[in-house]
Amino acid sequence: MIRPTVSLINTQQVEQALKDLAKRMTGPTKVLVGVPKGAGTYEDGLTLATVAAVNNFGSADGLIPPRPVLQPAVEKGAPQYQRLAEVMIPKVLSGQMEMRMLLEQMGTLAEGHVKQEITDLRTPPNAASTIAAKGSDNPLIDTGAFRQSIRYVVDDGREAIEEGL
Repeated sequence: MIRPTVSLINTQQVEQALKDLAKRMTGPTKVLVGVPKGAGTYEDGLTLATVAAVNNFGSADGLIPPRPVLQPAVEKGAPQYQRLAEVMIPKVLSGQMEMRMLLEQMGTLAEGHVKQEITDLRTPPNAASTIAAKGSDNPLIDTGAFRQSIRYVVDDGREAIEEGL
């Protein structure tokens, strides 16, 4: 009877290659997109992060309806993030690209998606009095400060992330 055997040549090289691969794949673990707490304030003292949260979730008194932009934008962009990962992960695995660079590309893409969602959102519409006061029917754009404050950050877990929306 013939018994197959397997032997591994250069096990130290294989072990080192696996360690090197593990180093390239570790590091930043997630990309966050939104309005950071320190994004600025309006003339009346409200922070951009507070205004973003009220617009996204609605006001506690119900006078401002929810107009979610973060989650819908990221969900709509998911196929593009998936495709980017499919194209770039082999480069990360081969050492041609750092994982952080891939995550930064995803962050830039997500930031753009959220800004576009703010621009495109039309429902629920503003009240007629609000449209008259600001001169526009776009519910989430008045001065443009909210849209301009959207940022991404790569969270590697090593530093505290400034919270906002």
